[in-house]
Amino acid sequence: MGQRLKGKVAVVTGGGGGIGRGIAIDLASEGAKIVVNDLGVWTADKLEREQFADPVVQEIKQSGGEAVANSDDVATTAGGEKIIKTAIEAFGRIDILVCCAGNYKPNAIDETTEEEWDSIMSVHVKGHFNCIKPAASHMKQQKSGRIITFSSLGAFGLGKSPAYSTAKAGILGLSSSLARELGEYGITVNCIFPSAMTRLFPTDRVALYGIPPAKPAGSEMVAPMIAYLCTDEAGDINGEFFYVGGKDIGLYPQERRAMQLLHKAEGKWTMDELVELVPQTFGVNLHEPYKP
Repeated sequence: MGQRLKGKVAVVTGGGGGIGRGIAIDLASEGAKIVVNDLGVWTADKLEREQFADPVVQEIKQSGGEAVANSDDVATTAGGEKIIKTAIEAFGRIDILVCCAGNYKPNAIDETTEEEWDSIMSVHVKGHFNCIKPAASHMKQQKSGRIITFSSLGAFGLGKSPAYSTAKAGILGLSSSLARELGEYGITVNCIFPSAMTRLFPTDRVALYGIPPAKPAGSEMVAPMIAYLCTDEAGDINGEFFYVGGKDIGLYPQERRAMQLLHKAEGKWTMDELVELVPQTFGVNLHEPYKP
């Protein structure tokens, strides 16, 4: 059992299954004390929620770690505050926040209901905000902390999932903004594009995103990189976007122009100039999103 996170306290939202479960277990194996947050799901008769967090807590304890369960809803302000409060009350501090909770319902734009749109925005974008706000207050006082946000390659466009893609794109902006804001306090904020087979995505998302196919990764395969980003060794990594698909890890560039056109004369571009130059420059590597 490693000890790179000994003495640290971590909150993992959506930690009751899939990628979140793997992260909670890996963080615990490195010595962190864990708050496993998971809302669970309603049972078929709708009389009670099936709890997902408790089994993960028991698994961590059986391996010699420390963990507590929390079932509050990240989609509410009160829920986010209670999740972080659970860490403070149980372990006295919070050093790591991994925002892994999510939901997904594919639908074309003209078939997406207001309820579906609001639900996805609330769980993903607002869910990140609801947990990060109270966590950041504690971390700023400590002058240290690690925040891991979860976006998706779907942020760059996923067919018939406009709500999900929009929410995940919003998390990119939130992550970049927070990295700039919180860095001076010793808090890093890094964002993950995961790829794995999970309950929400039982098929390989690599195929969905149109990148070269690979063997589908188990959900536990994403966890090691997240655990690494939470260590002291990763203290200089801040504001980055990482694709993590099993052993395939990639860094996505930001704020870098791939190409530019500069007008040499005064005045604005003419239509004739753009008709001539754009196909020779920007147009060379463009592709239609709707084509395979």
